[in-house]
Amino acid sequence: MTTRLLLFIMICLVCNIAKAVDVNDSIAKNHKSVVRLNFLVSPKQKKIDPAPLSFQLQAKLMRLFHKKALYVIIANSSEDMVSQVLYILKKRNAMIGNIWFDSHGHFNRRRSLFEIGEDEYNWRSIRDSSFTKYLRRLEDYCDSNTKAGIGSCYGGATYSLPAIEEFPECRMNGDSLMIGLSELLNNATVYASESFVMTRPGILNASYGFFGNPAKKKFRDIIYGPVWEKLGEWNCYSGAKKEFEKPVTVSLRQDGRIHCKPKEFLAFKKNRKRLEEKLTKLKRGNYNLSYLYQEG
Repeated sequence: MTTRLLLFIMICLVCNIAKAVDVNDSIAKNHKSVVRLNFLVSPKQKKIDPAPLSFQLQAKLMRLFHKKALYVIIANSSEDMVSQVLYILKKRNAMIGNIWFDSHGHFNRRRSLFEIGEDEYNWRSIRDSSFTKYLRRLEDYCDSNTKAGIGSCYGGATYSLPAIEEFPECRMNGDSLMIGLSELLNNATVYASESFVMTRPGILNASYGFFGNPAKKKFRDIIYGPVWEKLGEWNCYSGAKKEFEKPVTVSLRQDGRIHCKPKEFLAFKKNRKRLEEKLTKLKRGNYNLSYLYQEG
């Protein structure tokens, strides 16, 4: 090989490397320049419900201080929610940084779920393309840097509920629900709880406000044993890696960003002690089995 040919090859290599560096720098700059917005989604109330009302009031208060990053969406359906979110994203030429679905869980339905107004998403419906057609419209505004939170009790539950009367043993399938949501949102990272999700004051202060347990007698039934044993535990599914990561303790920052606490809820001695006391007091008969026969 002649010296002139070697020199030509070296010049080509240098030019290609420089071009690659320029492209990578451009991608990095474009990535940094993307506007990311955070959305807190909560159901529109037909009658006063303390849990979503508390969430909405706290979210709207934080919105006053974080108008450039945080948006509160009150919707009566997924179509309504998506319409509001898309209007904001297009107006701001932005993508979704974080999206949180505030919702009740429904233990009597014996499955993990979250609701957007009247629409219920569970491990089956999240795979129904006709049912998810509105939610899928958010796909182009999400990527693997997007974080989504399922804010319902038992939304990420992976345990099985025992057989009761004619109801067979039933797995909650929260993991399947999380995977389905991640795929709909273009490989977003999804967080969901194995246990109860509370709406105490200060939940948007990166605190432990989501953790604890409801006070009603029915929650102290032995049927809730699997829920209590997972108190404070949230699952995390990485859409980019296609795998579940180590369980975390989730909170929200004031601007709506999903935050993982450095210490788990049960890492605190007082919380472990309270849980042990609660477990010893669980007894059969506190839960009205008629709930299981309600529609759903």
